Amino acid sequence: MKTHMILLFAVLVSASLPVRAADPPLKFNGDLRYRHETLKLGDEELDHRQRIRLRLGVLSEISEQLELGIQIATGNGDPVSLNQTLSPAFEKKPMVFDLAYFRYKPLDGLSVLGGKIKNPFYRAGDSQLVWDSDLTPEGLSVLFARQWSKVKVFATGVAFWTADRKDGEPDAHLLGGQAGAGMKFGDFLLVVSGALYNYTKLVGRAPLYDDDACGNTVDATNLYVNDYNLVDAGLELRGEVAGLPFSVFGNFAYNLGADEENTAFMAGLTVGELKKPKSWRAGYNYRVVQRDAVYGTFSDSDFGDGGTGTSGHMITADFAVNANLQFGLTVFLAELDDGEGTASRRLQLDMILKF
Repeated sequence: MKTHMILLFAVLVSASLPVRAADPPLKFNGDLRYRHETLKLGDEELDHRQRIRLRLGVLSEISEQLELGIQIATGNGDPVSLNQTLSPAFEKKPMVFDLAYFRYKPLDGLSVLGGKIKNPFYRAGDSQLVWDSDLTPEGLSVLFARQWSKVKVFATGVAFWTADRKDGEPDAHLLGGQAGAGMKFGDFLLVVSGALYNYTKLVGRAPLYDDDACGNTVDATNLYVNDYNLVDAGLELRGEVAGLPFSVFGNFAYNLGADEENTAFMAGLTVGELKKPKSWRAGYNYRVVQRDAVYGTFSDSDFGDGGTGTSGHMITADFAVNANLQFGLTVFLAELDDGEGTASRRLQLDMILKF
């Protein structure tokens, strides 16, 4: 009887205590990519290398309006690559903060992101003509999206820091905005977008990362010659034909800050979709990227040995064994704008494990 009285008293006391809100749920995700890569540039010997990329992320939904995201990954600080080559001598591989951001949703359809964030800009067909897929910019972004019947409109504005300079030198920024719309026509979706990106305080200064202009024009002392004020337009049509998903896309970029070598374009398609076990996807695109059409440091790091001043083809094939295991093949057949038309050949065989 005494035991029952004690239990009853404990229940009454606990019921009278204030109820604490549940701790914010945490969502974990990540992937490991193992890659065998072969490279050949001009008459150089064929180069083979093994590479890994590991990403570990956690998302905390603090409330309906506020979330916090963090992701660590392999890498040495390169803004457009998380790959680590397996050499030399079994050395330890570094990890970096790839993402560290907040998202605040004050109103329905409106979000504010800050910190080291995922690229907020829409890329037609996942194009890397302007932005490499591994790039995680830093600063603030405001996103708006609204659905009206069969039309969805979206807009994005950003203020990113690209250089924190000292000794009276002005800081450098990337200021940009994008707007677009997605329109449904039966089983098809047409997405159009347009953007302006303005890089500040670059002319007469050194490249922002590793003293490498990545194909952009510099003078004899490795200082930028041109501004980079880019117009970026995208077009993508998605749908199904005979039950087979497809996407056809185009991307065009033009640098208002350069008088020549200032145009880039890409056109491509994908067939299939990686959504269920034993699904597949194949893709192809062709591109031309003149030397000062885009800012080379942030563009595709694989095509044509990375950066600008390239043209050629990219072919992909992917197969999903299940939701957690994928295999992929990517072939780059590029030509460099180096006065000799040097050929750049790159083949990547990937195994990706997701959780």
